[in-house]
Amino acid sequence: MNLFNLKIFRPYLLSLIMVSFVLMNFPSEAAGPKRVALLPFKINSEKDLSFLKDGIFDMLSTRLAQEGRVEVISREQAEGAVQSTAGSGTINEAGARSVGTRLKADFVLFGSLTVLGDNVSIDAKMVDITGGKPTMTFYDQSPDLGAVITKINLIAADINAKIFGQIPVAAAKAPAPAAKPQKPPKDSIHAHPEKVLQDDGFIAAGREGASEDIGILGGAARETQASFWKSANFNHRINGVAVGDVDGDGKNETLIAAPQTVIIFRSEGGAFRKLAEIEESNNKNIYGLDMADVNDNGYPEIFVTSFNAERTVINSFILEYDGQNYVKILDNSRLIYRVADIPHRGRVLLGQQPRRGSSNSGPIFEMIWQGGQYVFTDEIKTPRHTSLLGLTLADVLNNGQANAIGYKGNDHIQVIDSTGNRIWESPDRYGGSMLYWNAPADDKGQIENKNYFPMRLVVWQNKAQKESAVIAIKNYDVTGRKLAYRQFTKTHIEAFTWDNLGLRPIWKTRTITGYIQDYTVGDFDNDGNDELVAALVVNEGRVAVLTEAKSTLIAYDLTRPAQE
Repeated sequence: MNLFNLKIFRPYLLSLIMVSFVLMNFPSEAAGPKRVALLPFKINSEKDLSFLKDGIFDMLSTRLAQEGRVEVISREQAEGAVQSTAGSGTINEAGARSVGTRLKADFVLFGSLTVLGDNVSIDAKMVDITGGKPTMTFYDQSPDLGAVITKINLIAADINAKIFGQIPVAAAKAPAPAAKPQKPPKDSIHAHPEKVLQDDGFIAAGREGASEDIGILGGAARETQASFWKSANFNHRINGVAVGDVDGDGKNETLIAAPQTVIIFRSEGGAFRKLAEIEESNNKNIYGLDMADVNDNGYPEIFVTSFNAERTVINSFILEYDGQNYVKILDNSRLIYRVADIPHRGRVLLGQQPRRGSSNSGPIFEMIWQGGQYVFTDEIKTPRHTSLLGLTLADVLNNGQANAIGYKGNDHIQVIDSTGNRIWESPDRYGGSMLYWNAPADDKGQIENKNYFPMRLVVWQNKAQKESAVIAIKNYDVTGRKLAYRQFTKTHIEAFTWDNLGLRPIWKTRTITGYIQDYTVGDFDNDGNDELVAALVVNEGRVAVLTEAKSTLIAYDLTRPAQE
């Protein structure tokens, strides 16, 4: 073909290419619309919010359905398939695929709505049954139920854009007037928790100056704008949490203890990644963990307090990083361990060997490394029946000296002098642990005789205020602690300082759903500031009702000042 003919046919050639491109990318009518199954969302709330299931279905169905392109399977069909496949159990990704296959769907959307105190979080997953696209996760939060509709709209728009290629109508609107530039939040609140756990770090539930922060209440009229983070949910109880540089590289790690597992994470630069997981046998029930470099070799030991499967015998153990792996350097110890941060001395190891037949008695000693083993040194004088699990040493009185502070058997806080005498006691109960020792039966036919341990107490040195803050948990029991049976449904964290008359409250968090099992203070995200990190148990996972345990980590930035 000569050059003249090529010039003549060039416009037709370009048109042919464009038509071919459109035809290749235009959905074929023969293929039919994509079928989407919307499964009933799980509602996690103290209140009966079951009506939201219908509302969420209607909202998503309306916003996702596109004539000729996307067909939403009826609610009756979806619910019937769920009932046939999963019964009343919780739907996970595998279950969603099974339901989708049964319904001959192309995509399955499932998720949950969780009411946590004043906040509402929405989790959703879109599973491609054909395997053509990876499972997509969507997450958003709102400060109250009234904003849920807006968040559902955002999730639907995200699905339409990322999966079905539909450009939101709002994109065609005229741009809004330029707003004053603002500092972006530290972490995106729109990242899904499970992605956060792998890639992006903790979820910031608030940002500077935002009214929806889960803040810390200062007295009756003051409230901080403290940042709040939440991790992904773990499908087990978290019994212990600790923060520190466990591998000696100058960066802090976050350690959590499940009943038979120690898991090590690192949060840095917005990322929160799992570094190691140490699994234990079924003959271990891990109750708590602490860390300190007692043997002074550059790698802090991880002191893990545990009981046997029957919760009758202590079988604690100690882990240590050897430069490559976390190895067990001591096993089946008969001691309860705690680490205290003492003024001018740093982290000090404490140990207690309960007397036979009692979990909350026995002398408490400081321990040191000597002759290749951990040995007792000075005894910490305490009132009788004081458990080390609910005791620490710190500058409680703001006088530069170490004092013991711990729980009595009835969960009242007590401040103790150097002779072991009680110098102050809280008028109210705090703490409230679900960890117990199975004592010998009091009468014939008794299966279990639960003696509950006290919870940890934390004393934080507030360098800005130049004073110590005693931080305590208050878990609320449905029985008001009047029965041996315990069930905690909500919790808050509260801080106190010594004013020469006693411990005076200085701030507290808002009440949130669930109960806190353990907590600590440390620079968990390696930003140079201290955070309060707590293990929140959302669902204990009781065997009798066949429910799955669920926990999460929450964290508050303690360095943000209170606003008047």
